[in-house]
Amino acid sequence: MLKKENLKVSWKRNLLIFSLSIMIILSLVFRVGAARNFTDMVGRQITVPARINRVVTTYKSATQFVLALDAGEKLVGVSAKTDKQPLFIKLQPELAELPQVGSKRNGINLETTLSLDPDLVILYPHRDALETAAKLERQGVTAMIINPESLQLIKETTELLGKVLDREKQAAKVLSAYNRIASLTAETANLPEARKKKIYFANSEFTDSVGAEMMQTAMIENAGGINPAAELKSGFITVSSEKILEWDPEVVIVSQYFNGKLNKLSQEKKYQNVSAFKNNKLYRIPSQLEPWDFPSPSSFIAQLWLAQKTYPLEYKDLNFQKELNDFYQDLYGKTFTELGGEF
Repeated sequence: MLKKENLKVSWKRNLLIFSLSIMIILSLVFRVGAARNFTDMVGRQITVPARINRVVTTYKSATQFVLALDAGEKLVGVSAKTDKQPLFIKLQPELAELPQVGSKRNGINLETTLSLDPDLVILYPHRDALETAAKLERQGVTAMIINPESLQLIKETTELLGKVLDREKQAAKVLSAYNRIASLTAETANLPEARKKKIYFANSEFTDSVGAEMMQTAMIENAGGINPAAELKSGFITVSSEKILEWDPEVVIVSQYFNGKLNKLSQEKKYQNVSAFKNNKLYRIPSQLEPWDFPSPSSFIAQLWLAQKTYPLEYKDLNFQKELNDFYQDLYGKTFTELGGEF
């Protein structure tokens, strides 16, 4: 009788061990099968889990892409000053309460980032990004570097993050919104070179501008203009006032972050012979909701605004407010007006 009981216990134990072994094997197989491989935007090979539920963004652009892809509920950590961004707080007020992990300018706090147990950390493309990504991956955290520094790269960022975050349907909708804007500006974008107007872009100071391979230059070109500063070099540049006089731009646009006031700039004596000054064609890129001259999903709408300002006759029938509202509806699920936007 005792022998039979022992055999019964042994059989149950062996069955339990066998069942647990099968579960472990299936779990491992599932994990390996579920892992997905991608190439980030600086050419790094990364592996992400099938389901990404906890995301940390380390700069403003990254957060905007996550929100445009309708994946804001995945955010567990954000960059510094997220609570000061009107668009973010109007779309998802709880973002103001999330831990802030740092910024592109000052780097991120690794300890804070790791404490959030993220499935994915989305990094900026410059400064210490590669070093930070390596440190995170040594701790078992996947880091992805994005690089939305032109309108084409904004499209590529949208498509890539749509796949990574399992938001391909929304990514397709956002890409369609981009293409809609591009179709509206196609007429002026394809003007003969001789008819294109020179457009000078000023950053925080009037002599701070951008050269080739920059989002603002792409915005100017897609609107049908020529950025004369692109002939110098790529990236952020400082130019002389003499160079601006030589270029004689027909339109001047300044960043929303421009430190001065347009009415004071328009009275600068040394620029009074510049065509844009003579014809009162000085504009600040609008929108208090968010800056359109900052690499983000919303940057596409800036090219339509600029095309209309530069070539008013070609766009005399355009209802910009409607296009703006439709664009924001596609990206964020609310119109620009509903979000309290003004331009």
